[in-house]
Amino acid sequence: MADAAADEKVGSAETAISRYLQAADILLLLAKVEENYTAWKYYTDTAAQCQQKAKRLIALAPKEDAQPGPAISPARTTPPS
Repeated sequence: MADAAADEKVGSAETAISRYLQAADILLLLAKVEENYTAWKYYTDTAAQCQQKAKRLIALAPKEDAQPGPAISPARTTPPS
């Protein structure tokens, strides 16, 4: 999670998203085998926080549709002569 936070701080959102989601996966695997409620609660809560951070970064990321693309000429209404 520290690496993800560092990536987020320097503006590398894509890498931070990947690392937050990877951390969440690992934490959920730990929770799956944990028998102690306190440790299980910590793992699941922290995994949820990682998922929320990833969602927030995804929401803040620029959308591909918003980027200008090549100009599209209007459709022809008359056949070429």
